[in-house]
Amino acid sequence: MSEPSPGEFRDLVKGFFEQIPFNRQIGLEMRELDLEALRLSASFELRPELIGNVWKNILHGGVIATALDTVGGLTAMVAAYQRLGDISWREKTERLSKLGTVDMRVDYLKPGRGQHFICQGSILRTGNKLVVARMELVNDAGELIATGTATYLY
Repeated sequence: MSEPSPGEFRDLVKGFFEQIPFNRQIGLEMRELDLEALRLSASFELRPELIGNVWKNILHGGVIATALDTVGGLTAMVAAYQRLGDISWREKTERLSKLGTVDMRVDYLKPGRGQHFICQGSILRTGNKLVVARMELVNDAGELIATGTATYLY
């Protein structure tokens, strides 16, 4: 397979994102991918199975961490893809198939109240084997619910 165009690459990333069963389980959908700024966003709706505090109708902390990690990981994958430069498409996909989280910190800033949540990821640093990403989760009122920083190995 030859190197995809930016539009084709965007479609490949979205297709990969949609194939992850857990993303479907929590309803996480990719929204935007900025290849130049290396930013990615995804969103999901509050559903009864995502609630952690039934008395206050608050999002489960594990769902928050999952959204942050997923968006950070996919943003890291895009950054690693670009960092790999001119190697063959096959070599790139082989390296990227091994991408995984090696460290993640989540700061829960406010209770996860809201009906709609948006998670955004951006890249802090891309090295030869590691990518560091920064993530934020906001609710439909624009309140910052949680932030995360994660390191991904590829």
